[in-house]
Amino acid sequence: MQGTGPELVEREPALATLRDLLGSLSRRRGQTVLVTGPAASGRSALLRAFAEEAVAAGASVLTSAGSPAESRLPFELVNQLLPGLRLADGALDHAPSAQPAGAFGADAAREVHRTVARLARTAPVVLVVDDVQHGDRESLDCLLYAVRRLERAPVMIVVSEPEQPVPGVPSVSSALLPHRRCTRLRIGPLSVDGIRTLATHRVGAVQARRLAPRLKLLTGGNPLLVHALLDDSGGDDGCACGEAAGSGGGDDGAGGTGSGEACAGTRFHDAVLTCLDRCGPGAADVARALALIDTPATAQLIGEVTRMTPESVGQAVTALSTSGVIENFRFRHPGARSAVLASVPYERHRALRLRVAELLHRRGARPAEVARHLLRCGEVGAPWACQVLESAAEAAMADDDIDHAVNCLRHAHLSAVDTVRRTTSRIKMVQAEWCRDPELSQRHLKDLIGQVRQGGVAEEALTPLVKQAVWHGAPGIAEELLDRLRLDTGAVCPSEAAERQFTHLWAASVYPSLLRTVPQTPVGRRRDSGPLLGRMDRPLRAAGALVDVLKPGGHDAAVADADQLLETVYPAGREREVFRVAVLALETLLYAGRAERAARWSERLLDSSGDSQGRTWLALLSWTAAEAALRQGDLPAAAERAREALKLIPQASWGVAVGLPLSCLVAAQTGMGDFPAAAGQLAQPVPDAMFRSRYGLHYLYARGGHALATGRPDAALTDFQFCGDLMCEWGIDSPGLFPWRLGAARAWHDKGRTERARRLVNDQMTRLGTDGSRTRGAALRLLAAASPVRQRRTMLQESAEILQACGDRLEAAYTLADLSRVESELREHRRAWVLARKALQLARACGAGPLAESLLPGARPKDAVPVAVPPDAAALTPGERRVASLAADGYTNREIAQRLYITGSTVEQHLTKVYRKLSIRRRDELPTDL
Repeated sequence: MQGTGPELVEREPALATLRDLLGSLSRRRGQTVLVTGPAASGRSALLRAFAEEAVAAGASVLTSAGSPAESRLPFELVNQLLPGLRLADGALDHAPSAQPAGAFGADAAREVHRTVARLARTAPVVLVVDDVQHGDRESLDCLLYAVRRLERAPVMIVVSEPEQPVPGVPSVSSALLPHRRCTRLRIGPLSVDGIRTLATHRVGAVQARRLAPRLKLLTGGNPLLVHALLDDSGGDDGCACGEAAGSGGGDDGAGGTGSGEACAGTRFHDAVLTCLDRCGPGAADVARALALIDTPATAQLIGEVTRMTPESVGQAVTALSTSGVIENFRFRHPGARSAVLASVPYERHRALRLRVAELLHRRGARPAEVARHLLRCGEVGAPWACQVLESAAEAAMADDDIDHAVNCLRHAHLSAVDTVRRTTSRIKMVQAEWCRDPELSQRHLKDLIGQVRQGGVAEEALTPLVKQAVWHGAPGIAEELLDRLRLDTGAVCPSEAAERQFTHLWAASVYPSLLRTVPQTPVGRRRDSGPLLGRMDRPLRAAGALVDVLKPGGHDAAVADADQLLETVYPAGREREVFRVAVLALETLLYAGRAERAARWSERLLDSSGDSQGRTWLALLSWTAAEAALRQGDLPAAAERAREALKLIPQASWGVAVGLPLSCLVAAQTGMGDFPAAAGQLAQPVPDAMFRSRYGLHYLYARGGHALATGRPDAALTDFQFCGDLMCEWGIDSPGLFPWRLGAARAWHDKGRTERARRLVNDQMTRLGTDGSRTRGAALRLLAAASPVRQRRTMLQESAEILQACGDRLEAAYTLADLSRVESELREHRRAWVLARKALQLARACGAGPLAESLLPGARPKDAVPVAVPPDAAALTPGERRVASLAADGYTNREIAQRLYITGSTVEQHLTKVYRKLSIRRRDELPTDL
């Protein structure tokens, strides 16, 4: 007997049983064997191996195999057997004709029986019929006739059929099993041990041991599928395991993008399709439905998709499951799903997709699930499809999947059945595109405005169009659209009214000339309006806080609102509402002089949302971080964040808001002394409409600062005065925005018009009142420049205290440098040198190169002696010394408390003791070498 190869792993017991039954033929005992098993489980391989052994044992072996294509040809199986009979015995004069049986059927059955009986007189006869379920009716009648009459002849009849009955085809087992000499052999799937044995022949024992469990999971133990995976993997154990098959082959392709899916290549795909063919009619349709649905399905849903009866669906699902292709209505291997999808012609694929989508929609499936199928159908042209795609886009935006949202809205636009719906979908698509690159949305604006004027746009679609007009520099169009949205709370629901009011408030915050048109409505900006306004509560409050802080006056309520709103959006989610609330609240803090808070919140929000697809929102957050760093005097950080903002979206995508990152970068580069780089940024073209917006104020103020630093006071004066004229015209002349009078005063001072400069500074001081803001500190420094030397010292000392308390290190460094010069004029050289050292340290920490260079020559006057650590410093405790050292370096009490993890009151107590022990009165008298 021959040894068994890898194709017969775990088939040896069945083969041994067949050998024993063959041996019993010598006792003239006929045998009938029925071999069953799942599709592609190795029944044919077993029959071939047994036939070879039977021939070797001296038996006459006659073989045939059924085929679906030949199942309607009468006597086809017998015709396959009879040529073998002729070769064995020339006694037959004719074969049954391939005509309808009629009266010839009985004669043919008797002739086959007599011929096989004659052959059995000289040697045992083995009749092997594979896939008997596809045999023609006439041949099966002949076969059954022989079975009943050859019990005492040395004849063995071996037939195979699938374990699951084929719908519409009578099972041969029902006729054979009652026979008393019929043996049933079931060929099951391979076990893990069997797969390991099989794989050992291909990849070796070590890899086979690791692969076997995974291969069992992916194939259910189907030998055909196991062999195919090993063939496609080429010995790569990772591929054979499907470990990299992350994509699942995609929705349409035959191959996936992952390397594991690529390993499930041609052989595996062919093997899967072979399994479908062998699972009987209906199995392929069920498999296609499962491949298209690609979510846990039910037999009822599959039946509706395929239009099959529940019984037929159940039989097909069972056959696919036992063959190892599926498990629990899901494909075991993603490559199997790919193979099934690739076998479906495009038009059939599209029709099935659409049917699946419609059925899921009727069953109340989530829009995202339905949209996944609609996106593969192209233009659908059904109102329900358009609505589903828009809902799916909204959900995708909430999940920060902007690319998917844009794709859904593009298909919704194609699927709309009327102009209004089509335009509405297009506007929503533009709004989604803005989040990832505003330049993409700009190309639609002109055409959409034309649609609005023709009456082809629904009112609810106007608010996003207003925002596009604002961003892309069309304030006239924005005002025209806002006129169409005059709030009428009796006509719209509260949340829609709030959306419209938010749009108007935000547009007015960008173009302050629109502030006069902001309507007052019953909706208002109430802290308790959340249940009424729903998702619009936070955006409306944020926009209201920003508008409030733009106007002169107390900003405590706006700052409180901004702080509270930022608490609610951290850690940052991916929803559009979160980003727009955060950006508006951060702008409020910046304009209210709370740069330190804005910096902290900006960095926290960027850290928690850095992987968002909403690049426009990330760019705006990067700008708020840059602006906060600039207002704190951290020039390198401001420049870095501003560059990040310009890198996230191209400069052309910023619209009128380009003034934000550009101005920040110009101001930082100017402060660092990189004047050519700043000039290069100022040479970039900017939209004319920017100078009609709040963003233009940023640009004008930065450009004026650059002109001052490069010795062009006239150009600086023009920019500062233009900035002031706009702020006064718009009614937003607030020093927290831009202290333009101080910039103009510096320009007049550089022109030698000291009295003119003094008047502007005094005017600014009057508007400040008693507020101890960074603007007040800067104003005192400028006022000191136009005052007698004795008064100058007092003003500069107050300025230094205010600026250090506010955390503006750069302005504090300038003030300390001026105070050092004053002390030098007053012959207080030791104090002058100490102050110069402090100013130099702060200038270097801020990256202010020009200021640092100006301090180096005079940092230690020639007639001054080095200042040693005061002897009294030895009396300081370690804690007092740490606090004093940080204070000498210019840190505020709050910053010292944060760095040393102590309270602010503890810092104050330590400093009081330090002043007493060192016999000094002020912070700026602290030695720098503690």
